[in-house]
Amino acid sequence: MPDQTDIHIIYHSSDAPMSKWQEWLNRLDPRIRLVALDDPAAQTADVMITWSPPYGAIAALPHLKGVLSLAQGVDHLLDDPSLPRDITVGRLIDPFMSQSMAEWVMLAILKQHRDEVAYAEAAIRKDWVCFEPRIPADYTVSVMGIGAIGGHVAEKIANLGFNVLGWSRNEKTISGVTSLTGTDGFDHCLHQADYVVSVLPLTDDTRDIYDAAAFQNMKSGAYFINCGRGLQVVEDDLIAALDQGHLSGACLDVFRTEPLPADHPLWVHDKVTVWPHVSAQTSPITAAKQVIASIMAIRDGKPPVNPVDISRGY
Repeated sequence: MPDQTDIHIIYHSSDAPMSKWQEWLNRLDPRIRLVALDDPAAQTADVMITWSPPYGAIAALPHLKGVLSLAQGVDHLLDDPSLPRDITVGRLIDPFMSQSMAEWVMLAILKQHRDEVAYAEAAIRKDWVCFEPRIPADYTVSVMGIGAIGGHVAEKIANLGFNVLGWSRNEKTISGVTSLTGTDGFDHCLHQADYVVSVLPLTDDTRDIYDAAAFQNMKSGAYFINCGRGLQVVEDDLIAALDQGHLSGACLDVFRTEPLPADHPLWVHDKVTVWPHVSAQTSPITAAKQVIASIMAIRDGKPPVNPVDISRGY
């Protein structure tokens, strides 16, 4: 007879209610019982699934073997100075999230490429105006960060007919995408692109990577799209590049401070579109199977489905 003993798993996230995750995890394994950080059962749990737990929370759990990020990013875990260096860390790479981010990026590009704002303004004026069509092959999109999600994004953009460059730590083979690496590759991607799309993870190397020098290296009139991490962008430098007319605009899903403060100038900048960090939301409906597999692997002393190299930051 199967073991029906409850398996206590710590859950901490503001993105989805615990009850939703409980429902979908129990469809796969009825033994799973999610508990909050302040539940006494958390002190004996060996796995946590989470997004952005309080600093010190993980170190305070004496029996914890591993922690699973409910997203691809893990900077919210690794930035905790008290995180035990020997703990197992895993992340979630869900095809639904890859598809969602590709949809969001293509939406951001196509709204610009097809003059959506100009046509909407013309409609308000009841002005039957037509703009010259743009041929995708005449435009270059640089996708900065072509890992599991970024590579999918780059391939989908290439399928639309755009010329696509991709930059990452290591050279990748992706259909329709020219892969570049290193400092020279980074500079080339920025300099050639009509659309710069950042899907980079946050590491010591990528923090503040988009500063005044990076924005000036971009082609005049380039459009900047960020769905990577907000701490990679020096926001004052971005605003300056927009105000100077060097960049034509920006579509941002991530920010240095989230939620974005009500008095932040990005909210009201006429060249900026603000999104509330929703380009690739995690859904327990599609992610539960991978989460269960990682939970069981960690409990058995094995690596999760997508293990994280703490020294590299992803």
